[in-house]
Amino acid sequence: MNLIRSETENHDSSCLMNLDPRIKIITTTLFILVIGLTPPSAYVKFFLYFGALISLFILFQIHIKKLISRLFILIPLLTFLGISVFVFGKNTSSESIHILWNLSVKSILIFLCIGFLFLTTPFFHLIKSLELLKTPSVVISILTFAHRYIFLFSDEAERMKRSKKSRTFKKQKLNSEIKTLAHIVSHLFLRTFERTENIYAAMLSRGFDRKIKTLTFFKTNKKDWIFCFVFLFYLLSVGVIL
Repeated sequence: MNLIRSETENHDSSCLMNLDPRIKIITTTLFILVIGLTPPSAYVKFFLYFGALISLFILFQIHIKKLISRLFILIPLLTFLGISVFVFGKNTSSESIHILWNLSVKSILIFLCIGFLFLTTPFFHLIKSLELLKTPSVVISILTFAHRYIFLFSDEAERMKRSKKSRTFKKQKLNSEIKTLAHIVSHLFLRTFERTENIYAAMLSRGFDRKIKTLTFFKTNKKDWIFCFVFLFYLLSVGVIL
């Protein structure tokens, strides 16, 4: 969620930030597909992919430290995958390590690709670009509401956490703590559901028609096509020729 919250932190810090979001979505999607289709043993290709992402972060003046710190989000996922591969898998140790390497390196690279997209483009520009790229309206609506309600859910949880702290004067026993937590979680979902219903009703009363409206009109220019050509040429060179 911190990654999403940072969507507008850097979008004015580089002259490349005003690239057409549609170009960035297409190139990033192709990059993710190439990463996913790369054989696990192609170590040189993975290194070159990582080098390309670092170059993009430098060109777009993205704070790499902030993005790397968010890579810790992947630790629980990779830990779960590691346990699944070694404990429940029927492969040998070397095969399990190979599978875990494949999943880990691709997850990190794809996470960096998504981070690049979010940190260089405001969220609603991305949504508008997806709409212009003929993405189904259902997908657009799901992404829009998910983006809106995740912050609503977070704010409501923070409010209930402060409320619990103000009413707890001494440390509770484990059983009492679990019961309190269960009550808070159930109450949180109920309150959030009620608020989402009110927000949706308010949106409908203001003319919401599932279309994204922005003050920016996207138009590709020479700089967009140069970036697209150079990026695709690099992917073709690394992914196919090497």
